[in-house]
Amino acid sequence: MRASHAVPLLLVVVTAALVTAAPAVSSISGPCKASIAGTDVAPLGSTSAGDAIKVGKNDVVPVTMSSTGAITHLKVVVSMAGFHFTAKDAPSSGTSWAQSVKVHDYAKWGVGLYQVTGESTSAAGTCSGTALVKVGGSPLATVAGWVGLVAAVLGGLGVLATGFGGFMHPGRSTFRGLGAGLVLGIGAGVLLQQFSLVYPTRGIAIATLASGAVSGVVLPHLLHLLKGGHFGFHRHSPGI
Repeated sequence: MRASHAVPLLLVVVTAALVTAAPAVSSISGPCKASIAGTDVAPLGSTSAGDAIKVGKNDVVPVTMSSTGAITHLKVVVSMAGFHFTAKDAPSSGTSWAQSVKVHDYAKWGVGLYQVTGESTSAAGTCSGTALVKVGGSPLATVAGWVGLVAAVLGGLGVLATGFGGFMHPGRSTFRGLGAGLVLGIGAGVLLQQFSLVYPTRGIAIATLASGAVSGVVLPHLLHLLKGGHFGFHRHSPGI
């Protein structure tokens, strides 16, 4: 395998393993029903990219919820990578509510996968509905997409440069490789989200950074060993 292919392959394998191992998360909790953009969220996974509801970057998306009891409070939250942004948090009345969310307000700089959660408080208890929303568009036409691409390329080049640059100062090389690997991990995580391949839960975001850091430390050492012929690939002089 070529060293230039090892970095992205390692990231894909580690991230795919974590996604596969992640437990299914229920979309609906409590005695209620919910929909996003007219789609019932009950049968959909809240972290699976395949279940994402497709919307346009400039759409105004309706989020609705109905409960068996009178709703006294409603809240709509948009989430990504463990960060939460409140779209609506206000008192309510009746047994149902609807809130319109402007996609552009929460996806100004990018596209890809976002998580939307609607929560209602009523006499019957607290209800919540969560689903993924896929904001359509080309990642390479957005600021976030280009930031991710540049970070991934620079991080990957930094890892390779650390490996091929020799280990005159092992401590410095390890530090440089770690830094480059973290940049690579950030770029890879952003691209996975922007291309709607993986929704970055906090755990997956941390795992992507960790896999980048491991790449930045391990791969330069492997490249150094290959370069020095420490794997048994020695040239033999022809016999006289």
